[in-house]
Amino acid sequence: MNTRAIAVVGGGIVGLCTALSLQQRGFAVTLVAPEAPREMTSYGNAGVITQASVIPLNIPGLLGKVPRYLLNRDPALRIAPGFLPRAMPWLLRFMRGCQAESVASRAAALARLIRPALAAHRHWAREAGAESLFHVTGWTKLYRHPQARERVRRECQLWEANDVAYEPLTGAALEQVFHGASRHYSLGLRIPDTAYVDTPGALVARYRDLFVARGGRWQCASVAGIEAVSGGFRLQGGDTRYAQVAICAGPWSRELVAPLGYRPPLAFERGYHQAFALGTEQGLAMPFHDVEGAFVCTPMNGGVRVLTGIEFDARDRKPTPRQLERVLPRVRQVLALGEPQGEPWLGRRPSLPDGLPMIGAAPRHPGLWFAFGHGHIGLSTGAVTGEWLAEDILRGGEDPQRGAFSPARYV
Repeated sequence: MNTRAIAVVGGGIVGLCTALSLQQRGFAVTLVAPEAPREMTSYGNAGVITQASVIPLNIPGLLGKVPRYLLNRDPALRIAPGFLPRAMPWLLRFMRGCQAESVASRAAALARLIRPALAAHRHWAREAGAESLFHVTGWTKLYRHPQARERVRRECQLWEANDVAYEPLTGAALEQVFHGASRHYSLGLRIPDTAYVDTPGALVARYRDLFVARGGRWQCASVAGIEAVSGGFRLQGGDTRYAQVAICAGPWSRELVAPLGYRPPLAFERGYHQAFALGTEQGLAMPFHDVEGAFVCTPMNGGVRVLTGIEFDARDRKPTPRQLERVLPRVRQVLALGEPQGEPWLGRRPSLPDGLPMIGAAPRHPGLWFAFGHGHIGLSTGAVTGEWLAEDILRGGEDPQRGAFSPARYV
């Protein structure tokens, strides 16, 4: 069996960047994924690549919001009726990470992953002819209420500790960036070292075309699981054996590795987007996050993509876009939305309790590699993840300096 033959399972941004990075290092790569680009989480995200994402979701101050979350009184988080008992074990592990010391160490780990993210994407964008999809505009977090001051202080401390530049915006400065915003927001924090992608689905397609043009094999197939066989692995549903396999299948990764005894604690942070035309009298210069409004807006295709917070529910349950319905009146306060473009879209963000993805070796099966659990930062960090995993595979083991991301911490 060819020891340089490897299968990458998953055709989203993490799988594609892993395949490209392995290909660059001389591996014979087969990328296995179903032909369903709209179902991939990479297709429908906010398209934002920002240094601000060093802050994990579970931070001090979150515990005080738990009652509102449990009662579905905050559009930032919705727990589907009857789903709380299933979600509770994961949520308890997630909440245990809210201590300041834990947050600081995880933010430092995320900074290592996020800091080179834009440069890593630019490399592949040049190779793929996709540079025009990237727009370096900055990214702004907007706060409606002065009571958010303590949260802002904590976030700024974490950014400063990890060398993330930011610029406070109030009054005239805020109005200059977002016309009319000062009527609704008391403060903005602009992170200049940020780009957005227009549109994420097109970027995935360009990376895929580059992989195939360079001799990569794209196998359109669904994989039910993975089996260990003599000298390597076999993907369930096929006959080909591979010396090595990288699992990069996002929210579908858990079921793929289960036959080998791995039970990663993945949750599925479901989220919705709806595209709109923008009124002719208004443009949108950069993506922004309305923190209390619980939505993100990104300019795309001459319009805007509106994205919601988190919905905890079964991964494959039918869409219930109630969060989208709740936030749209708030969006219309600040943007002149035109007609909706297409139907609401549902994505499933695969997340681990500590907010860090798994990137590295499966502990009990040499030649099996994991790269999943990226939550909200899959597009941002896909290119760096691919580089890291390809380096590990070429080396034959993990970089000990990246232990915070090791799969061994959970499986």
